[in-house]
Amino acid sequence: MFDGVRIKRRLSEMTQAWFWEDMFDAVCDYMRSRSVWVGVGNAATFFSALAGLTYYWSRPFSFAGYAVVQLACLACQAVALIPVVWPGGAATNRDAGDFSDLHQSLTVATVCGSWVFGAYPGAALLVFFDVDVNSPPWAAVFFSATALTIACVASLVTATAVSGKVNKHHGEASGLPSVSDRVDDGDSSVADTGGFDSD
Repeated sequence: MFDGVRIKRRLSEMTQAWFWEDMFDAVCDYMRSRSVWVGVGNAATFFSALAGLTYYWSRPFSFAGYAVVQLACLACQAVALIPVVWPGGAATNRDAGDFSDLHQSLTVATVCGSWVFGAYPGAALLVFFDVDVNSPPWAAVFFSATALTIACVASLVTATAVSGKVNKHHGEASGLPSVSDRVDDGDSSVADTGGFDSD
């Protein structure tokens, strides 16, 4: 009963002009934010690997072609790294951390999802239909998934190496203490309190 009321209320809200205005404003805010580059970069990485898979599905594999697919995936992951490496001059330490967390989540989801829902089922179908392991489809599946994985792993390693320095820089720029500073302050306050109690 209550679910029906909620659904009717939701449908009535969708007929109001303010609902679509708020939706449009939210989409515009997201498109203007740096977070969109993380999603665009990871989506482009997936489609680059998919394009390589499609192209070499019925063609002989070549290392030059694999290099092109690999470079395309790396370039797309470089786009996804933009908010992590350069969160913007007005970004706070928290903003830089949010960009880093978003990049890690989407990149891991891209590589894991590609293998779980793409490479493994594709290989299983090839085995089921008894496709020759030396045929182009096997090479296309393996090397496309490999190119995507290498690009995503390289992006995650780079983000891990860079995010700490970027977070520290923006923490100093915003005048906020870092985590280690806050821990040190807490330890010193506890020590001082203990000293007063002993006196």
